[in-house]
Amino acid sequence: MSAAGDDAVSRGLGIVFGNMDKRLRGALLAVLALALLGGFVWWAFFAPAGKVLRLYDRDRETVVFSVPIHTGDKLKLEIEHSFEHIPWYEFYTVREDGAFNLDAIAVAGYGAGIPAEMDVPTRVADGLVWMEDIDSVFPYFSWITSATYMKGLSLNGEEVFDFRSLPDASRIRGEIITVRGNLTGVRS
Repeated sequence: MSAAGDDAVSRGLGIVFGNMDKRLRGALLAVLALALLGGFVWWAFFAPAGKVLRLYDRDRETVVFSVPIHTGDKLKLEIEHSFEHIPWYEFYTVREDGAFNLDAIAVAGYGAGIPAEMDVPTRVADGLVWMEDIDSVFPYFSWITSATYMKGLSLNGEEVFDFRSLPDASRIRGEIITVRGNLTGVRS
């Protein structure tokens, strides 16, 4: 840098630091640089960056699926009843605390293993019996999947995961987790 450039920097720092001792000025600049670096490291690796719905195989200890998710998002689980072989749908809303609120169940009939005595509004539409306003909260899901009877998981009307892609009897935990760090690739 030229002498003129050095002089301009000194004048600029002089405005900020006044007639401060050079050692004190250097120490303050070092503290400022460390604070900026610390803030960046926190933002990059520790700051909450969003929430994801994660499906985790408890036996193989691996994540089998992960997708960004937000409060108010709608999930639909599609199942085939293992005995009656009729469609069964469960509808959930993601709560602010990261839990799942069971809003409704729609099933193509009543019978073995189907909750027929729920004290909720019930109606028949489109060949399905709808049980609504259930408002049952699940902090997470624990499933033993079936490659035949457990079908798909939809997020806001779009199928995002097919359980039939898993080995039969996979022990899956579904949960919402907060991802830390803005350099993780999670975008909310």
